[in-house]
Amino acid sequence: GQGEPRQDGAAQTGATEQEPESGGQQDKKFELRMNMAGFSPEELTVRQEGRKVTVTGRSEEQSPGEDGDSFREYRELRREVLLPAGLDMEAVTCSLCLDGQLRIEAPRLALQPAEGKAIPISIQAGEGATQGDTAAKEEKELGREEESGSQKT
Repeated sequence: GQGEPRQDGAAQTGATEQEPESGGQQDKKFELRMNMAGFSPEELTVRQEGRKVTVTGRSEEQSPGEDGDSFREYRELRREVLLPAGLDMEAVTCSLCLDGQLRIEAPRLALQPAEGKAIPISIQAGEGATQGDTAAKEEKELGREEESGSQKT
């Protein structure tokens, strides 16, 4: 049944993800996939706090042993991922595929303008040139003060 491939996921215990195993950079949505093979949907918890997504998996299996005894296999896995800025954090979705891939998706916000945007130039009587010249003079004066300051001491 569902519990057979559990040994595969045991090595992942305690993993903390900085970069997603695979993250799609499509234009309209972000996609993140994590291998959660060996965990059923009931054993997984996905929590979101702002941009941070925490995936926790807990599995407990009791098996009969020799002489009527029984033993328990207990596994716990925790992964934390920081989602990139610019996503709609209110619309994050999560799904578990049959192959054990946990998929986290979020639409990208359309707040950024297109690649380029024209910025109108307003013309004011002499202020723009004076400000530019003043900034250049201040930089030169600062350099001179540092040089002359070291000579005076």
